[in-house]
Amino acid sequence: MGETLRHVIPGHMQCSMACGGKACKYENPSRWSDEEQAVKGLYSSWITDNVLAMARPSTEIIEKYNIIEQFQRCGLKTVINLQRPGEHASCGNPLEQESGFTYRPETFMEAGIYYYNFGWKDYGVASLTTILDMVKVMSFAVQEGKMAVHCHAGLGRTGVLLACYLVFTSRMSADQAILFVRAKRPNSIQTRGQLLCVREFAQFLVPLRSIFSCAEPRASAVTLYQYLTRQRHLLHGYEARQMKNVPKIIHLVCRLLMDIAANRQVVVEEEWLEIPDLTAEVEKTVSQQALQQLGKEMRGKGIPVQPCSSHPLSAPGLHSRPHHDQPLASDNELYPLWRQQSVESPLQASLSNNRSLSYSDSVLDKLGPRQHQLGNLKSNKPITCLIKHSSSDSSLTVPPRLYDFSLQDISSIIQGPNTEYKQDTGSPLVKRQLHKGHQSLSLDLSKQGRKSQCNVPLPALSNSSERDVSAGGADISLQSELSPESRCLLVANALAMDLTDKDFTSKVSMWQTELNSREGAWERLCMERDPWVLSSLMWSWLEQLKDPVISAEDVKALRENNVNPQNALDSLEKGHRLTLLCILDCAAHLLPMPEQMETSFLNQTIKVFTKIDPASEKDKSLYTTLKAILIPILHELCDKAVEENDHS
Repeated sequence: MGETLRHVIPGHMQCSMACGGKACKYENPSRWSDEEQAVKGLYSSWITDNVLAMARPSTEIIEKYNIIEQFQRCGLKTVINLQRPGEHASCGNPLEQESGFTYRPETFMEAGIYYYNFGWKDYGVASLTTILDMVKVMSFAVQEGKMAVHCHAGLGRTGVLLACYLVFTSRMSADQAILFVRAKRPNSIQTRGQLLCVREFAQFLVPLRSIFSCAEPRASAVTLYQYLTRQRHLLHGYEARQMKNVPKIIHLVCRLLMDIAANRQVVVEEEWLEIPDLTAEVEKTVSQQALQQLGKEMRGKGIPVQPCSSHPLSAPGLHSRPHHDQPLASDNELYPLWRQQSVESPLQASLSNNRSLSYSDSVLDKLGPRQHQLGNLKSNKPITCLIKHSSSDSSLTVPPRLYDFSLQDISSIIQGPNTEYKQDTGSPLVKRQLHKGHQSLSLDLSKQGRKSQCNVPLPALSNSSERDVSAGGADISLQSELSPESRCLLVANALAMDLTDKDFTSKVSMWQTELNSREGAWERLCMERDPWVLSSLMWSWLEQLKDPVISAEDVKALRENNVNPQNALDSLEKGHRLTLLCILDCAAHLLPMPEQMETSFLNQTIKVFTKIDPASEKDKSLYTTLKAILIPILHELCDKAVEENDHS
């Protein structure tokens, strides 16, 4: 009844009844204990070590309690405001005429604190694509330092966003995230719409996070085009620009293979900074009893749930992880709301009707970064985003500026607060050493590694039992002792072979599951130094796509344009062409290689990209046609690679 009354009671009366109007309890420090003021003067709570939830500050409170100085001592570098200008005008301190809020955003900006304003209707919910953009902004912002999020009380909208952020960054289940936020900040996330929003967001991420449809947790197979569409929704910043048209798994594996060939030290991009491990804290904070109680609460609010299992999900084959590195239970296990297709919920229908999204790839494709809307809002009023521009990457000192972003422009913010003044020059990413804690899977694999049986170099290896190095850490020293030519042949051999050994494929399957289900898996993959594991992982990803990357129609077009190889490839879709070129460029850095090995690599490439057996008599002409196109391109890329090395 309370949720229904909110829609009919005028705003000023709601303020008076709910929080005290001008004597608003959320803006009155005397109403809260010291434990409820993580920042003295503000009703605030630390949700994690890096994220603060708080009630809205005001100019009076900021000055009286030296909030800016407190923020600086705490290491708070970002403020995210979820209010809309003019809201809750009858509460607490008066609004600043210039900003429409109880404070001037410039106050934070002038002190070197980043400021974002994502207007979100009070008691409302945002579309899931918009929330995804917000949590990506938060993931970027937290790299600069700690961040504070507020709405009015810092409970409803703030709680929803922080729960979604935890789901996104730590792979908590929706219910775990809700209970975790509530444990840190009581009375957060209360309305039916807010509870359901977190759950729907968790489910929304499931297909986006699926790398291998053939591995657990299983998902429907997708085409390369569909996968790239999903990937664009998850990546942000430099990584999003760099991998706009190439799958991350392909780009990363090719880079790692070239690193092995060049004997380069393992480095990890700044984009993949370590996420704090909250597993132990979640287990301590979120009990099974609490999950069951939440299920009871949701049923009382008309949200259908199912009893949850008492056994958390764990990835098969990864049982040797230390206790602190165990995967969290997934949403598939804890009250899988989305699987109850037969349930008719008026609330669910209302939310579905009011949100401009579905879980289909066609809608994801249409809901590009320029078509997002917030929740039930039909207007396209701009979001005001005040961004303090960093001068750390530039010799120029740029003053803070005020920007009006319509909602569809949120994704542009993800490029970083200083992108207005920084052009993409294609410069390499900032890199750092990998944390030791991210070596767990590679070390697990190395313990089960295969014995070294062959000497390098070899023109080709006949089967998987004759591979020349073992997996994981055991082979790193051996690889480093090889000559540059031998290392290139080693990697080229791995690329050219189609391994079917069961013991070997089981380890590839472990990586597939790891990438599907574990945060930080990309970083751990950077520690993998077995070129056969990496190559097989890449080929298996291409093989599990729903459709071949090069279709029968593509082959026909290539045959018609094979006079000029480059023009022939231009007939492919951009994502398909650049994915193929990424692999060819990797192989080009390994040339020269024996002719037999080059032929094996091309046969493997054509087989995987077309899903046509090279042993088929009727398709021999197809292989001949494609080789005639790929060989000149491969050698041209090799010439470019040699030229680059000469200039470096």
